Amino acid sequence: MSDAPEQTIEELLATSTAPANIPFELKGFADEQTAKALADKTATYIRYIGSRLNLEDLAGVTMAFDYAKALTEIDRGYETQHVLTPSTEIAHGVAMAPGVFRDGVLKTYLAFNAGILSHLMDPEGEYFSQVYYQLAHECGHVHDRTAFDVAIPGLLQRPYDFGSELARIKFSLGWDSWCEYAATRLSASFYPEQVVQFEETFFAALDGLDERVDVAMDAFREDGDGWKCFRAVTGEYGRFLTFTSYLIGHLNGLDGDVDRAPKFKEFVQSGNWLARYLIELDEILEGIWSNYGEWKSFEEFNGIGELILLLAATHGVHLTEDGLAIY
Repeated sequence: MSDAPEQTIEELLATSTAPANIPFELKGFADEQTAKALADKTATYIRYIGSRLNLEDLAGVTMAFDYAKALTEIDRGYETQHVLTPSTEIAHGVAMAPGVFRDGVLKTYLAFNAGILSHLMDPEGEYFSQVYYQLAHECGHVHDRTAFDVAIPGLLQRPYDFGSELARIKFSLGWDSWCEYAATRLSASFYPEQVVQFEETFFAALDGLDERVDVAMDAFREDGDGWKCFRAVTGEYGRFLTFTSYLIGHLNGLDGDVDRAPKFKEFVQSGNWLARYLIELDEILEGIWSNYGEWKSFEEFNGIGELILLLAATHGVHLTEDGLAIY
C-alpha cells in the first residue's frame, strides 16, 4: 500500500493538460441551459481525461443534434477537398476527431452527436459508460496526433515528400489502422468492458468480406478499371484491419489477454486464412507502439500498408514500384 496521500478531484483536475477554456459549439439544443449544462459536464470529463492523456492541442468541441451537418461546418483551418462525413457502414459514426490548424499549428477538434453525448448527464444510466468511453477514445486521438506531429513534423494534413508514390500509398493505406489502434490502446482503461463492442464490430466487418472483395474483382473483369479495383480491394482490407485494430489496441491497452475476447481468440486459432495476417498486424502495431513518440520516419508505419498490399495480392492485385498489375 502506498503512503502517498490520495489526490482530491480538484487537485487531479489541476494537473490536466486540457486547455483551461475549451471552446464549445452547441447546436440544435432546445434551450441554452440544457446546452450549457452538457458542455460544462463534458468539459469536466475532458479535464479529468487530460490528467492521463496529453490534450494540450485540443482546439475545441462541437456538440450537435444534426451531427452530419455540423461536421461540414467545422473550421478546418486549411484548404481541403475532403468532406467530413459520419461512417454509416458496420459501425454508425457518432463522434470524430479531425485535425485542424489554428494559427499554423496542427491541433485536433472533437465533434459529437449531442443526442448520444447527452447520456453523460446521467452517470447511473445504461449508456453512460459507453459514452464516457467514446469521449476518452476521441481524446486518445488528440494525444496521438500530437505525438506523431512532434516526432515527424510537417507530414499530417500538409504537402509531404514521401519519396515515391508507392511509399505514400503504403503509409496512407495503414494510417487509419494505426490511429484507431493508438486511440483504443490509450483509452482502454477508461472502460475495459468496451471490448465486447469491439469484438462484435470485428465480426461485423468480417461478415461478407470475401463477397465484397469478389464483387470488386468481378467489376474489374467487366470494366477493366485497374485503379478502381485496387481502391475497392485495398479499401475492404484496410477497413477490416482498422476494425481489427480497435479490438487488439483495446486488448493491449489492458493486459494483452486475448481471453477477454473469446470469439476473436477462437477465430485466430481456427486456421482461417486471414488469421495469420491478424497475428502479423498485431506484431506490426506492437512494434510501432514500442517506439511510441520516438519515431524518426513515416516508413516505421508502412508495415500496415504493406500487409494490406499482401492481402490484395492474394487476389492477383499487385502494386510495386513498377506500377499496378492485376492478373
